[in-house]
Amino acid sequence: MNKEVLKDGFHWDLAWAVQAACILEADAPKVGNVNRYHDFSDCSLEDFHLSALALGRPFGFMGRQGVGETIFQAISATRKHVDTNTNLGMVLLLAPLGMAWSLLREDPSFNRPDQVSLLELWKQKLRLVLEGLTREDTDYVYRAIRLAAPAGMGEVREYDVLQDQFPEITLLEVMKLAAERDLIARQYSNNFDQVLDVGYPALQRFLDEHLSLPQAIAQTHLFLLSQYPDSLITRKLGPEWSGEVQKRAGAVWKRGGWRTITGREFLLRFDRWLRKDGHRLNPGTTADLMAAIIFVLLLVKKWGDGEALMR
Repeated sequence: MNKEVLKDGFHWDLAWAVQAACILEADAPKVGNVNRYHDFSDCSLEDFHLSALALGRPFGFMGRQGVGETIFQAISATRKHVDTNTNLGMVLLLAPLGMAWSLLREDPSFNRPDQVSLLELWKQKLRLVLEGLTREDTDYVYRAIRLAAPAGMGEVREYDVLQDQFPEITLLEVMKLAAERDLIARQYSNNFDQVLDVGYPALQRFLDEHLSLPQAIAQTHLFLLSQYPDSLITRKLGPEWSGEVQKRAGAVWKRGGWRTITGREFLLRFDRWLRKDGHRLNPGTTADLMAAIIFVLLLVKKWGDGEALMR
């Protein structure tokens, strides 16, 4: 094991990739989100930067903590620096991916494969991580969710996170129960299909088309928004509104998005529409998916071919 990667039990590559992914996601000019050009009234770009930096230590030590405890430690560290929920969804996605990466890097057979092989090996480890989640992981995650206090949680009949008792089932089982209504939970049940098999290839394709990294991130965000209703919007306002956002994203996508002059004009109008009533239409779940996708890109580029992402 390279000492740069693992020293005294600390995974430097995980800490770096998690922090970098969350910063790059926040900075990119994604429609409807906090970004380098827009803050929210109760949340700024600096809040996202501080939140990203807070994740370094919890993720660096995740190999000895496990998924659930890492999620709880990450949210605890975040809340010491910001007063609002900035990254719960990101952390819920990044923790299983990070644990699978740590297993992959510690595997004696790991020998810097090509990008395709690396991604397939990562998926194999991820499946093992998800299947190995425990009831203790559930306890930690429920505590993290209560600490983060995300908007629009609502109530459900079974295993409601706001109930006093924690469910006596594994975290994977909990996520499977929520998969139909929540895109983040769905990743646990489908081995992160929207991240690894839809979003990551899309981001790589837009980079290959010579969009800048911020534009490629924003273009991938638009693409995902045109394909899936955003769970945060659905929870806060209902499926009618998330469906309307998806439809409008699709219309902008058909005009090229960041790839054409017309597409950029429609992007600007779409962004203004999303922001016209505070940030009720903030597509936050789609942004969370983007953080996970960027995380994958950073590590695949670094270890799959050694190419620098930023030039």
